Amino acid sequence: MKQVNISENILNRIIFRAVQPTDIPRCHQIEAASYPEDEAASKSTLQYRQHHAAPFFRCAFLVGDSGNPGSGSPGGTTSTSSSISYQGRSMNPAATLRGTIIGFVCATRCKSFKAEAMKTHDGTGKILAIHSVVVQEQYRKCGVASAMLQDYVSAMERLNNKGNLKVKMEKIVLMAKKDLLAFYVRNGFKAMGVSPVVHGKEQWFELETIFSSSEESDAKTHECYIVDSFADVEKQGSGNPAGVVLLDGPPGEEQSNSNKSDDSSLDEMDDGESDDKPVQDRGVSWMKIVAKEFNQSETAFIWPLPHKTAPSNGCLCPPQNNAQSPAYAIRYYTRTGVEVDLCGHATLAAASVLLLPKKIDDPKQNHKINFFAKNDDLQSELLVPPANSQPTTPVASSNKACRIAMNFPWKNVTPVSPGKGGQEEVVNMITKAFFGAAAKDQAARFCQFGKDQTRSNFMRHVLQIGTTDGKEDLLIELSQEGFDLLCGLNVEYAALSVWQGYTRGVIICCASEPPTESTKQTTPFIDFRSRFFGPNVGIDEDPVTGSAHCSLGPYFGNKLGKTTVVGRQESERGGLVECILKPEEGRVCIVGTAVVTVSGQLSINMF
Repeated sequence: MKQVNISENILNRIIFRAVQPTDIPRCHQIEAASYPEDEAASKSTLQYRQHHAAPFFRCAFLVGDSGNPGSGSPGGTTSTSSSISYQGRSMNPAATLRGTIIGFVCATRCKSFKAEAMKTHDGTGKILAIHSVVVQEQYRKCGVASAMLQDYVSAMERLNNKGNLKVKMEKIVLMAKKDLLAFYVRNGFKAMGVSPVVHGKEQWFELETIFSSSEESDAKTHECYIVDSFADVEKQGSGNPAGVVLLDGPPGEEQSNSNKSDDSSLDEMDDGESDDKPVQDRGVSWMKIVAKEFNQSETAFIWPLPHKTAPSNGCLCPPQNNAQSPAYAIRYYTRTGVEVDLCGHATLAAASVLLLPKKIDDPKQNHKINFFAKNDDLQSELLVPPANSQPTTPVASSNKACRIAMNFPWKNVTPVSPGKGGQEEVVNMITKAFFGAAAKDQAARFCQFGKDQTRSNFMRHVLQIGTTDGKEDLLIELSQEGFDLLCGLNVEYAALSVWQGYTRGVIICCASEPPTESTKQTTPFIDFRSRFFGPNVGIDEDPVTGSAHCSLGPYFGNKLGKTTVVGRQESERGGLVECILKPEEGRVCIVGTAVVTVSGQLSINMF
């Protein structure tokens, strides 16, 4: 039969779902065309398997291919009204997608892997025996069979662990001819030897894969990391450390039992699930416990969203390729177990964990990740410097460090009104926090600054006072001299929460002097310096705050007339943040270096 032109994106158009009774004629058509007459199952046999073992009969449904001559069921089309997810959208059960079935896998349960036992379905059997793994000829050798088989095994694992089966299954078995052994081994099966079962004229081999038990799943470990985000690679121990925990799916769901009856439709449990549903309470409680154990300012929890479609607009500066990037959910928790909506340095840390293993010199590699936080869609990309280029900020040569760009929302700064209740109260708050009650000898502290011995003299260093969008942060721009006055002083952090005009933190910043001829070749040029205090979220002083640069970048970009600015956060650890401004899109591309300092396995079990 003539081979059709197979698009590279064909797998993106396939839905894996349970076979319905109306699909049997199409399945039999494929079965009869694919196997010798003495090996092919009859239509009545397929009907029996679908009726008695429906959850174990799944197919590959190609959307939008119903017009391909000879590929459809009788009538040229196949449709599904099952509860499914397609291209990131959860479909209404009443909706119909037009297309055709191009392959299927069917199996029945039995108590022994023998020909007689495999003729009927025994719902108490601990062995799941696959009878057919078949793909229409035109769609072979393009990854459909592997994708369909891997979906099948994953779906059976979920049914075995999540479903309410009276008797759990122990393994999946099948028979294959010698020329297909390598295919099944690549897809996770183990060859067990020659089969005594006679089926047709050729010799068959037995293969199997073992189900993981629910007890093993409960004790499953998760990859975990500590990453220094926005690190200055010229300085060890810099950047803002964040914890990262990599999960297989939403916490709390991997071992939860559904209320489905025995052998209920897996299609309703699998394809009908939405990636957008909230995390279960037990999963939230577990993340809080783990975040407290990590004891970092923030810990990010990430898991894949297989049905989620990433935004089509390029995120980065400029986009390096147009490949479809995988989607991950991300949630952030503080060391006290409090969830926060967005955290820049934890996002950078999470992106580095997923992207660092990529080969940056391979243009075919997908270097992008899309994160879906509670209220934001965030795109991240591993930056691959063009040949003979010089990055704005230093790049580490270690295989534990990488440079990543993130697409964050643009935030403007709105000036605070002058006078009482506004700028005057803010200045009073700053002077009290840095020069106030915490000092045993206030006069002695002031005299070290020469002329700056009064509030009015300090006030002359204040260039701007404003709040970011939503009054999230208070931004205070000082002269360089004024910024330096505050460095090295003990801070009365509680005093920074006196003014009630912001909800999160206080940003203190200043523009930087251009580099001299002697330093410009050895030191990265810094456009601005900053510090961040978060009294309203339990942070005294943050080492490096990526999200604060959603406003710092645009502020100094506008002030300096530049589209790319670099900031140094002058905390004890310190760190570098590059901001590439995209005003026409209302986005800020935040670039930083991430250094993985700790990696291991998390063994705190779900309760």
